[in-house]
Amino acid sequence: MKKIFTLFVAAVAAVTMSAKTAESGSCGANLTWNFDSGTLTISGTGPMTNYSTDNLAPWFDLSDNISVLHINPGLTTIGDYAFYGLTKVANDVHIPAGVTYIGKYAFDVCVSIPSVFIPVVDSIGAYAFGLCAALNSVFIPYGVNRVGESAFAFCTGLKEVALSSTTGIGQYAFRSCTALERVADYSLYPQSNNGNIFEDVNVGQCELFVPVDEYAQTWYNKGIWDGFRQRILSSTEDMGNGFYHFYDFEEGSMRVAGEGMLPDNVYESMLHPSVTDPRFQVVSLSLPEGLTGIGKYYFGNYWYLDSLTIPEGVSVLKTSAFQNCYSLRTVTIPSSTVLIEDYVFADCYSLKTVYNYAVTPQRINGSVFAEVDQSRCTLYVPKGSVPAYRAADVWKDFVIEEMPAQEGVETPSGSPSRGEKVLRDGMLLIERNGKTYNAQGAEVR
Repeated sequence: MKKIFTLFVAAVAAVTMSAKTAESGSCGANLTWNFDSGTLTISGTGPMTNYSTDNLAPWFDLSDNISVLHINPGLTTIGDYAFYGLTKVANDVHIPAGVTYIGKYAFDVCVSIPSVFIPVVDSIGAYAFGLCAALNSVFIPYGVNRVGESAFAFCTGLKEVALSSTTGIGQYAFRSCTALERVADYSLYPQSNNGNIFEDVNVGQCELFVPVDEYAQTWYNKGIWDGFRQRILSSTEDMGNGFYHFYDFEEGSMRVAGEGMLPDNVYESMLHPSVTDPRFQVVSLSLPEGLTGIGKYYFGNYWYLDSLTIPEGVSVLKTSAFQNCYSLRTVTIPSSTVLIEDYVFADCYSLKTVYNYAVTPQRINGSVFAEVDQSRCTLYVPKGSVPAYRAADVWKDFVIEEMPAQEGVETPSGSPSRGEKVLRDGMLLIERNGKTYNAQGAEVR
């Protein structure tokens, strides 16, 4: 009897071990997957294995139990059929910057995903997001070269689509997206593809937003756009307080003009950008030399911004100024910056390099870089400042190195045109062009 019991225990242990093994494994040469409490997590580096209907992903048998999908930064491709048929996944899915290809059928029949962040990939495979019925809006950024056949077919909840200098859209790409209301295309010239891209879509109910000026006329009655109700996207935006945004739709860039403190932005607009908001297609950003500070949420949700140089003279970065800049890899902070408020770079998942020209580290709390893997991010600091940064809260969690003379940008010497830092009655002030500003960017008289 004891022997039978021992064999039974051994069998149970074997089954348990087998079940645990089936909940994790490899999905690429340097990629792993893990299932735990309803969450499927992909981790590691490099390309993912391509799967097929005859060889589905190893987690497919767990599909009825997977409600959350989390993809860590590091992988470079999403394999064919990778997440095919994960019908219970209902979280917002974030595909990390650095992914170059989204495989065919990769998210096909993921009917409950409400939104997906698509980075600047080279191409999106055929049927990649087919039958993703819960998707409400899709942003295809500047730099994507190919959207595959039926890539978003039968996304019956899809209301908004934004395209940006996309060179090729496969046939039936948005077939039967019957709820479609608004399409914005930031390309300077109309897509010349066949008219079946919007098969079974009532384009008469859809507004088409296209670039302003001489380019707009080329869209009328052109190929796939025939029948849309046309509207104009402006390349100039008045932000108030003397600031203007100028967009170059062909280059995916934005230039800011103005002096002083950029005002606080509207929090709700940061959370829910429209496809007609040009910020979504901004890859590069130019800030003016006369800038003294950046307001709350001002550049929040500039999803595709790749690098950022804050000009000398900026003294304050207010709450969430660059939060949710998912693709941001490199940041340069000038020596003039003395105040960095909460969540300024929160959720900038792709951040790999920070140049901070302040000799004395700014006092910040952990929320500034929330969700940034600081252990994999290099912080370059001025010569002689390494010990101070290694002793400073939050900064000490970076990989800290002394700033090589040949890297980054030279710290500008103090000059009236750029602004000189002065102390007056114990208060740090910036003097520029005959005017004086405090650390919050307000003019002091």
